[in-house]
Amino acid sequence: MFSRPWWRPALTAVAAFSLSAGLLAAPAQAAPSVAVAGVQAAPSVAVAGVRATPGRQAGRCPAAVVFSATVTVKGAARVKYRWVRGDGTKGAVRTAKAGTGIKLQERRTFSRSTRGWQAVQVLSPKKLTSGRAHFSVTCQGSTDVETPRSPAEGQGPAPRASAEVAGGNTYSGPCAAPGRTIDFVGTIRVSRVPAAVSYRWADSDGGPLGRQDLWFSAKDSPRRTVGASRTFLAGQSGTRWIEILDRHGKVLSTSAKVPYSVTCTPTPAPVTASVTGVRVDPAAYRGTCAAPLTFTFTADLAVSKPAKVTYRWIRGDGTTVPGEWEFKDAKDLTKTVSLTWPVADPAKVAGGSATVQITSPGRSEAGPAKFTITCEDTGPGTVTVSDPVITTWSRGGGECTTQNPYQVTAASMITAPKGAGFPLDVTYRWRWADGGYWHKETVKITGPGPHRVAHQWFVQRSQAGKVFVDVLTPTPVKSGTTEYSVTCDGRPPVPNTGGVVTSVTDAKITPSSHTGTCPVDLKAVATITVSAPTSGPVEYAWVFDNGTSSPTAQVDFPAGGPLTKTVVWDEWRAVKTSGPVTGYLRTVTPNTAVSSPVSYSVTCA
Repeated sequence: MFSRPWWRPALTAVAAFSLSAGLLAAPAQAAPSVAVAGVQAAPSVAVAGVRATPGRQAGRCPAAVVFSATVTVKGAARVKYRWVRGDGTKGAVRTAKAGTGIKLQERRTFSRSTRGWQAVQVLSPKKLTSGRAHFSVTCQGSTDVETPRSPAEGQGPAPRASAEVAGGNTYSGPCAAPGRTIDFVGTIRVSRVPAAVSYRWADSDGGPLGRQDLWFSAKDSPRRTVGASRTFLAGQSGTRWIEILDRHGKVLSTSAKVPYSVTCTPTPAPVTASVTGVRVDPAAYRGTCAAPLTFTFTADLAVSKPAKVTYRWIRGDGTTVPGEWEFKDAKDLTKTVSLTWPVADPAKVAGGSATVQITSPGRSEAGPAKFTITCEDTGPGTVTVSDPVITTWSRGGGECTTQNPYQVTAASMITAPKGAGFPLDVTYRWRWADGGYWHKETVKITGPGPHRVAHQWFVQRSQAGKVFVDVLTPTPVKSGTTEYSVTCDGRPPVPNTGGVVTSVTDAKITPSSHTGTCPVDLKAVATITVSAPTSGPVEYAWVFDNGTSSPTAQVDFPAGGPLTKTVVWDEWRAVKTSGPVTGYLRTVTPNTAVSSPVSYSVTCA
C-alpha cells in the first residue's frame, strides 16, 4: 500500500472513453467562399451556465464530478464542440443538434486530490470558448488499488498493463472543410483489477499527445477499449500507437504502430449561374394609345459549366412567368432570354417593370427594367419622315481602297404639317437594321414643310447594311429602311454571322478637368455590350471634336464568355486645351454604335 499512490491523477469515466487526442488538423486551409443571394444573418452561438457538480468535495476516492453547460445556436443546423481542461487536455469533438437551451454534459472520475477547471470550446458554426467551471477534489482515507510502476520503483509487484491498436485506416476522397475524420481504436489490458493506468496516444506526425488516465474497479473487466480521432484537411500518411506511462510520465510499454493514409481528391467546383443586363424595348413610349402595344424584356444568362438553368420573370403587376434553358455545349455558356408583355389598352397603363430571377442552380437576380407609356393626341401635329436616300462619293473616284475611302451619305426629309405648334423641336436618331445607332440629334423646325436631315460616314472596307431614321419627339415615328452596299478592293461585303454591338455605355474620361503640370496622363473607359458572341473582334476608337482620335483597338467576345466588357484607353497624354473637348467611343465593326458624349479640359499651370 502507498501513503500517496501515484495513480491518483484524474481518471476519465467509461462514458467518456471515446477520447479524442485533439483535433489535429493538417496545415490550415482557407474556408471556402459562399455565394448567398440576398442578406443572410451570420450564425450566433451563446454558452451559459457552465458549472461543476459538485464544485467542491472531500471524501473517499475515486470521486465523480459532472460538468454541464447550456448552449443556444441560431442560424445553423448543428453545433460542434469539445470540453477543454485546465491541465491542457481536451475531450472528444462532439456534435449536437442546434437550438435553444441545448444541454451539454461530461462526467469525470478522480482518484487523487486535485483542482482545476473545465470550459466548453465551440468549433462551429463559429469559434468561441465559454467561461470556466472551477472544481476541487480532496481524497481522504486509503484504497487497496495497486498500479503499474517502472521496475526501478521496486515496492513489490503491481498490475501489468499492455496496449494494442486494431487495423489500419486508409481513405481517398474529398477533404473539404470541415475535413475528413479518421477514428483509431485501441485496447488496454491489465494483469489484475482494481488498477489505474496512465496512457497517451502518439503520432508519427506530431509526436506524443495528451496524457489520459483509466480506472479499473474491482468489478470491471481487465480489458478496456479507448479511442482517438484526427481530422484531415489535406493528404497525409503516418502511424499512430499507444504508450503506457508510469506516474512520472516514463514509457513502460508501447503498442504496435498502426499505419494510416489519407489521399484528398479535388472537390469539383459547383455550378454557378448568373443573370445580367435586363433591358426593355421600348423603354419609353410616347404617342397614340388607340392600338395595343408590346414591350419586350431581355436578359443574359451565363453558367460556369453545362447545366440546366431554371428562372422566372416577375412582372411589376405580380405576374410570374417561369422558364428554363439547358446549356449542353461547354463552348457556349451564355443565352439571351426574353419576355413579351402585351398591353391591350395603353391608355389605362402608365408603365411597368420586370425582374428576372435564377432559381437553380443557386440564386441570382437582375432588374428591374422599366417602361413608361405617355399617350398623346397625334392628330394634325404629327410629323412624317421619308425613306433615306443613299449617295456615295470619293475624292479620287474609282475603286474604294484604304487610301481612297468612300464617303456615304444618308438623307431623309422630316416634314412638319400645317397646324403644328411652331417652332417645333424634333429629336431623331439614325439607326441601322443590325442594331447600330448614332447620337440623338435635334432639329428646330420653324414652319410647315420638309426639312432635310443627313448623316455621313467614311467606308474603308467593304460594307453593306440598311439604315433608317427613328424620330423620338414630339411623336415617335420611323422611316422605312434603305439598303446600301460599298465594295472595296474588289471584295464584296461578307455577311456577319455572329453577334452585334447593342450598346456603348458608361463612357468616362478621368480626370475630366485638370489644372496643373502639363502634359497630363488621361484615361478613357466605356462598356461595350453585344447581343451574342461575335464572329470576329469588335473594333473601336475614341473620336474628339478637336480633330484627334485614339488608335483603333479591338476586344473579343468569344463563345462562353461575358457579353459585356469594359475597355480602357490609358496610353494617352494630353496638353493644354483652349476649352472643353468633347468625344465619344465609336465601334467600327461588326456594326456602328456610339457612347454618349463626354468632355475633358486641361489647363497648364
